[in-house]
Amino acid sequence: MRLFDYDRLSEEMHKRGIDVILAGTKPNVEYLSDVEWMRWFDKENFLTEDGKNYAAAFVGLPQDQTTGPFYVAPSTQTGYPENYNIWIDDVRYWGPVFFVAGAEEQMKTADNPIARVAQVLREKELDKGRIGVEWRHIEMQFAEELREFLPMATLVDAEEVLWELRIIKSEEEIGRIRRASEITSDVINSIYSGAAYEGMTEWDLERYLGIAFAERDSRHMWTDVGFGPKGARFAGPTDEKLRKGDILRIDASGWWNGYVSDQCRSLAWDGELSDAAKRGHAAIYRMNRELREAVRPGVLPSDLYRLTMRLFEEEGYDSLTPQAGHSLGRVAHEPPFLVEGSDRPLEPGMIVVVEPTMRLAGVGSINIEDTTVVTEDGCEVLTSTPREWDAFL
Repeated sequence: MRLFDYDRLSEEMHKRGIDVILAGTKPNVEYLSDVEWMRWFDKENFLTEDGKNYAAAFVGLPQDQTTGPFYVAPSTQTGYPENYNIWIDDVRYWGPVFFVAGAEEQMKTADNPIARVAQVLREKELDKGRIGVEWRHIEMQFAEELREFLPMATLVDAEEVLWELRIIKSEEEIGRIRRASEITSDVINSIYSGAAYEGMTEWDLERYLGIAFAERDSRHMWTDVGFGPKGARFAGPTDEKLRKGDILRIDASGWWNGYVSDQCRSLAWDGELSDAAKRGHAAIYRMNRELREAVRPGVLPSDLYRLTMRLFEEEGYDSLTPQAGHSLGRVAHEPPFLVEGSDRPLEPGMIVVVEPTMRLAGVGSINIEDTTVVTEDGCEVLTSTPREWDAFL
C-alpha cells in the first residue's frame, strides 16, 4: 500500500523545483513502494544472474501524480512487486531475461537499470526536467549514466524532500511500529523472566533472540548486549558469561512488516545488584521518565537533549554520547535526533526514541530506552518492558 501523502510530496517537490524524484537506496525504495525484496541482501552487494551487474531498484515519483509513478527493478525481482500488491502500476524490469515456457508474453528488459529509467522518463516527457536523486548515496556510475542517457536533464538533491516525507508517520506506519514494539517487549520480557541463566554467554543470548523473534513472526534486527562490567567496555556479543548479581543490559530491535522497534533495559535477572549499579540505574530511570513525560507537540528535540544533559549533571554522571535519542521507522536511526541544534518542533505522528545512556567501569552499561509516538497532547509509549531494576526478581 502507499504509506505517504502524495499531495504533500508534490507540494515539497514544487517548493524545490523538482519534476521527478528517483529514489534508489534500499530504505527509500522499500518505503516508497512498500515492497521488500531479498531481505537478507543490500542491493550494493548482490550480483544479478549475468554476474556483471549489481542489483538495483528505483522508484520514480513525478511531481504531477497523474503522470504516473514507476518502479524499475532487476529481473531477479520478477514477481515480487506484483505478488506483494505494489500500489505502483508501472513496473519495469532490467537485466537477464526470465523466460517462462508457454507464456504468451515474455519479459522485456534493458541492459542496465539506468537505461530502463531513462526510457521511462522519456516516455513520460520528464527527460529534460529536474530529477531529484539521493545525492549522497547515488553510485558514481549511475550518476554518470544518467547524464549520458539524459543529457538535457538536471540532477538535484532530493534527500531533504524524502526525509520530510518520512519524518511524520502515517497511521499504518505507526501501527506497524507499535506491533514491532510489542514483539520486542515480549522477547525482552522472556529473557529476564526465564531465558537468562548463569553461565549463559552473550552469543547464547544472540542465538536465543533470533529464535524468539522468529517464533513471533518477526525478525531479530540487532542486539547490543552487556553482561556485568564487560558492558562498560563493549556492547557487542562475546563469550562473556552471565553471573549472578550482574546487571544484564539488552538493547534489541524487532521487525514487523518493514518497520523496526528499539528498546533497551539494564536490569537484574537473578539476585541483588551492587549499590553502584543501583545508583546508576536510579539516575537513568529518572532521566528516562522525565524525557518520556516531556515528549509532546511543540517541544524542540534540542530541548530534550539539554534536559538530559542537565539531569546527568544533577545526578553526577556523564552521558555516553552527546545525544539523548533519535527517531526510527524503516531503519533504526531517522530524524529527528535529540541533539544540540535539532530545532524543528515535534509534531503528532513523529516517532521519538528516548535513550539516556551511560557506562560505568566496574558496573557495566546502563540504558533505559523506549520508543514513543508523539500524539496531539503528549506521547504514547510503545515499548512496555518494566524499567525497575528488580522488576523480574
